[in-house]
Amino acid sequence: MVWFVLTELAQRPWFAAVRRLDGALHKRRADAVLESYAELYTVLREAEAADLPTLLVWELTGLTLRVAETAMRGVLPEGQRIGLEHDLNLLTALARRSWQAEAEVLAGALPPLSGLAQERPSALRDALTRAPVPELLQTLLAHYRRHGAGVLAHYRALRYSGGQLYGIAHPSEPELSQLVGLTSVLTRLLANTEAFVAGHAAHNVLLYGPRGSGKSTAVRGLLPHYAARGLRLIELPPSELPHLLKLAEQLRFRPHRYVLFVDDLSFEPDHNQPIKTLLEGSLTLRPDNLLVYATSNRRHLVREALSDRPDPLSDDVHAWDSVHEQLALADRFGLTLTFPSATQQRYLEIVRELATRRRLAGEDLEARAIRFAEWGNGYSGRTARQFVDSVEAGLA
Repeated sequence: MVWFVLTELAQRPWFAAVRRLDGALHKRRADAVLESYAELYTVLREAEAADLPTLLVWELTGLTLRVAETAMRGVLPEGQRIGLEHDLNLLTALARRSWQAEAEVLAGALPPLSGLAQERPSALRDALTRAPVPELLQTLLAHYRRHGAGVLAHYRALRYSGGQLYGIAHPSEPELSQLVGLTSVLTRLLANTEAFVAGHAAHNVLLYGPRGSGKSTAVRGLLPHYAARGLRLIELPPSELPHLLKLAEQLRFRPHRYVLFVDDLSFEPDHNQPIKTLLEGSLTLRPDNLLVYATSNRRHLVREALSDRPDPLSDDVHAWDSVHEQLALADRFGLTLTFPSATQQRYLEIVRELATRRRLAGEDLEARAIRFAEWGNGYSGRTARQFVDSVEAGLA
């Protein structure tokens, strides 16, 4: 088989198994048919695909293709359309072939290559198994325009590492209701995110506060609210900031709305140029489907030392410029949300609220909560949640 556009498929384990099974059927070798059929069965089972057409749909939507990028931007050029139609003809022949029936003629009764996982019906799968190729092509291009392609099309939460995007199959999606006493802060965060997913102007957000105050939980908790409306969350470790502008270009023409989540943002002054460029802009237009939500324990983000301050006896009238430049990074976020420190009183309020929700009681609950905090991580919303979890599990 010769591929013109879908060349990545030639390297896939399922394609190797299919080719071996096809060859064994052609040579009518029962032992080779049985072996290659079992190989294809194993590939489908380990991929958690219901059947071969389901796996092929996953492959088509997950390919990182120039043709997919072109389709997301506009009309597909005629030469690329013809090449893709050729490849789809090959793919539909594989998807619609009765592999089990053909193999059983030589190898006897065999387990079916279907029902191996929960089937997820889709218009693309229906087109792959039933529609004429031109109709399948239009369905595929429409899917690219709506959902994108590659790993970004398969996952709602992702991680950027080593200059590559990786999908998070089971992301942490906490309920915002567990953040007690933060109604004002959460209202502003939700309003900004609501404007963003609706396609309106919205701000990059800095969430500032002490550890355990709920900053990261607030950002992760946006997914259950907005993923169905196209929000995608990409975790970007501070160490990956040098790749930030490259990632922004990768997301520019994608159909979703992306929040880059930078947790615990704090770095040296000479490392902040990529994020400053993205937040404030440069000659390159910033993608309008991208925002940065960053958390930090430092209000000004950059480490400051008394030794950084200019000598008051210096004649350099511009000596404070570098200091002001360091402190100005936080100002580039359009919205700064401050998460309050948890005093003992606030800590106990959170404990009482969480305990009430879980129907936990006890006359000495507050005294135990105070001991738990003082012997552990101090007063914070996180500690309150850990204490209530421990009470519920019978550990405190």
